[in-house]
Amino acid sequence: MTTLPGLMRRFQNQDLGPRPQIVVLGAAKLGNYVVLQPLLRGLRHKYPSAQLTYVGSQRTRELERLNPWIDASLPLAEQGPAALAALAQWRRSVPDRANGDGVALVINADGHAPHTAAWTRALAPRFVVGAAPIPPGDHPLQALALDPHWASPTLMERYGGWIGSNSIRELHCRVAWVDTDFERVELPAETPPPGLPPVLIAVNGERAAKLWPLENWLALLEKLQLELGLAARGIGLIGGPPPAEPRQPGDRLERALLARAAGLRDLRGRLSLPALVGALAHSRLCIAVDSGPLHLAAAAGCPTVALFGTDAGGLGSSPRDLWAPRADHVWISRSQHRCNGCQQLRFENPACPLEQHACMEGLPPEAVWPLVQRAWQQNGPA
Repeated sequence: MTTLPGLMRRFQNQDLGPRPQIVVLGAAKLGNYVVLQPLLRGLRHKYPSAQLTYVGSQRTRELERLNPWIDASLPLAEQGPAALAALAQWRRSVPDRANGDGVALVINADGHAPHTAAWTRALAPRFVVGAAPIPPGDHPLQALALDPHWASPTLMERYGGWIGSNSIRELHCRVAWVDTDFERVELPAETPPPGLPPVLIAVNGERAAKLWPLENWLALLEKLQLELGLAARGIGLIGGPPPAEPRQPGDRLERALLARAAGLRDLRGRLSLPALVGALAHSRLCIAVDSGPLHLAAAAGCPTVALFGTDAGGLGSSPRDLWAPRADHVWISRSQHRCNGCQQLRFENPACPLEQHACMEGLPPEAVWPLVQRAWQQNGPA
């Protein structure tokens, strides 16, 4: 099949036909998958007869298989450019399943990854949202889909009238012309095993710049036990399966925490993702850095304290206003230190660019504790 990207057009809410084939390109990160749930749900409601395929990852495959909004998933994200042949082969099978119409729409929801533009070319859709080898469109939402500065404080001003917030969940929907409850994130849950601790914590993350210091975690865990009457076994560490040898700063942080926090239960990798969602739905409290488990906890409805190294204005180690869950059961910390080092590097730096990790060190346990108390009381006994 010859791919002619010149036949692609930028999507501007055109009619896709009665049974359109729609493909959403995702990323190999848990948090990225979670924030796309309003988009996937909105697409299903807008196009109930569509064949909706999600190009996802092995990491989120357990959730993708149970997702009621998609018809099929292709776990190719980890392969990056090497997935091109598999996508082209999949594309050749589409006409037989879609009345000869081919792919109607590709939504590139991982446009920051350079290989996804080539993925779009291989899928040869009639319409495309986001990065693709065709000229940018003239509509403000087409410009927004290609804008590399979603974390910019001027985003709302630049796209006034087209977006109601700078939440990543809304932005993904707006550029695809999907209207839904942008902050309602739903995930499939399975019944967790009995006897799990009431408090779950997540200390690891993709970027070392987002990690909270070990001593702060130890002080907070001690306060949980003394002030809330928790036994050490009442706190569980969640996250991905631990590597045999810790190589990343977050892996070493987890190992050190388990070594020094006597009784802390290690639940990393011991629950499937749907079971982890179920565990969080039944937990009384989750405390997490900006990471995939944070988004799972917020989606599960668990009272959650989110540890962001950002000041009151949202400036710091993470693009807080873009990514942070917006819900009444989520409390977001504020660092006492202001730094724009990560923002200047567009948050592409794995570690803190400074000698002292001031933004996360500027978030002492005593500043986090009032948030913990509020979250604990929300789900407490009457």
